Amino acid sequence: MLHKFKTKYFRSHTIKLFLIECLVLFCILVILSFRYFTLVDVSIDPITPLPLSSIPMGQYNNAAVVSNGEPCARIGTDILKNGGNSVDAAIGTLLCDSVVCPDLTGIGGGFLMTIYNRTTNTSLFINARETAPGATNYTMYDSDPTKSLTGPLAVAVPGVIRGIWVSYNLYGGGVSWASLIKPTIQLCEEGIVVSKRLGANINAAKDLILKTGLKEYFVNNHTGELLKPGDTYTMAKLGQTLRVIANEGANSMYAGSLTPKLVYDLQSSGGIITKKDFIDYSVLVEESFEINLKNGYKVYSGLPAGSGIILAYILRILDGQLPTPNADLDAVRFVEAFKFACGERSHLGDHMFVDTSEVLKKVTSDMYMNSLQNNMSDQRTSTDPKFYGADSSWPEDHGTENIAVLDSFGNAVAVTSSINTPFGSGFVSESTGIIFNNEMNDFSTPGFSNFYDFPPSLPNIIQPYKRPMSSMCPTIITDSKGDVVLVIGGAGGSKIPLATAYVSALILWYNKTLKEAIEEPRLYHQLIPMQVDYEYGVLKSVVDKLKYVGHKVRRMMIKDKSAVTGIFKTPEGIITAMSDFRQLGNTSGY
Repeated sequence: MLHKFKTKYFRSHTIKLFLIECLVLFCILVILSFRYFTLVDVSIDPITPLPLSSIPMGQYNNAAVVSNGEPCARIGTDILKNGGNSVDAAIGTLLCDSVVCPDLTGIGGGFLMTIYNRTTNTSLFINARETAPGATNYTMYDSDPTKSLTGPLAVAVPGVIRGIWVSYNLYGGGVSWASLIKPTIQLCEEGIVVSKRLGANINAAKDLILKTGLKEYFVNNHTGELLKPGDTYTMAKLGQTLRVIANEGANSMYAGSLTPKLVYDLQSSGGIITKKDFIDYSVLVEESFEINLKNGYKVYSGLPAGSGIILAYILRILDGQLPTPNADLDAVRFVEAFKFACGERSHLGDHMFVDTSEVLKKVTSDMYMNSLQNNMSDQRTSTDPKFYGADSSWPEDHGTENIAVLDSFGNAVAVTSSINTPFGSGFVSESTGIIFNNEMNDFSTPGFSNFYDFPPSLPNIIQPYKRPMSSMCPTIITDSKGDVVLVIGGAGGSKIPLATAYVSALILWYNKTLKEAIEEPRLYHQLIPMQVDYEYGVLKSVVDKLKYVGHKVRRMMIKDKSAVTGIFKTPEGIITAMSDFRQLGNTSGY
């Protein structure tokens, strides 16, 4: 009897201990969720700042790389150590990310790249954004708008491979072309571990994966279940395709052995991309625009179809206006700058099709910026989008990932790439293994006003060979001596330029470290909808002030998807590198 009593007691005691441990673990997860997980938060806004995360900031003496996927930053650093420069490293890192982060990017998508040459103190902008096929027209999705999201009709002509080839031949070449691709081929063949982020996106895209060629990559062949974090996948066909590109160059995809295979796969499934579309695809190489800020800072990025000009617009409005004596007023001014910048966004489109020179004139005009600053009110905000210059709406874009590189020679690259929504169109080329984008969904659709009764943005209407507007804004900022101070960009949809400008401002004007600036709880205003979205952690006094001046406010109910990655060279010469806990990546350097 005593033995039975002890056994029963110990079982009961063990169960109680187990339940207590579970309760403690749950409490820890709830606390961490404020910063890292997707949970609705019902507590009041804090009155003191949140602590920083435990994620370390990289600190280096010579060079640094920031990427989104493990082990991609290390691959970029190895390229630098082996004689490559920032462009070479960016290419190798981008290719690695394309297979480690196949939900965000890939060679079936496009990119925007800002390059800074320290020797000449000049900057080039490489626009390898996807283009609409020649057979497109602006009514092609009227009968079924979902075809702009999934399937081969959603695919725009991809630009990644031709884009990195052009970049390599312009500024790279410290190492061989094939050596930049080799590490990614090895990953495809030997296996890639599913990250927590990828696992979450695989689970969220279950229906898309199970009904498309994506299941070849992300479904366990033995169990029929979706892959989970920690599982391993291979991309053998894509590895073979990359081997062809390594041996034959970019033309193998655009006017070579791979082209007829790609065209057949797309057209046999209902797509409209032709061999001519691939042959005619061109990469735009232009001088970056240059915006001067006070204290000698220069901002470099590219003209639309990117949104670097929106980021520059925000910084120009706020230059000299921040910081104020208190954080509440700072927030009011940030939000007003966001609203005016987003008002200009409705006038933008691919600058090869749309005249965007007027917006650039505004950004570079001291007189215009002074008048705008004088008209901004610290006491009251307007709730009329037209007051801020908006006359149309714009589609929400998604996905993306950003890479930053600074080499030991002082050259820098910021490159943002995308296939649009997670896993793009879901269409996988059967012969090549390439996952294709759905960037056609980034165009505006005529005849369909948005929820707020604003008509679609005419500058962003579909036209053959046109590039859709993007929120991507890879940016490089230098000091008065021409040395790189900040290499920065963002990922995650239309909040990208707001988040990137916010982090840049905190570094330039508030003397925050890169880690402090990236982890600072953010607030946004995209003008449409007419409300401030803010993350948990924005102080209660700030929220109250925004309400007081007339803003409708909404604490963001889900984890913010706009993640900023960057490299900041401190005044002491230390190169700091940081990814964002909101879409955790990795850093490397030496």
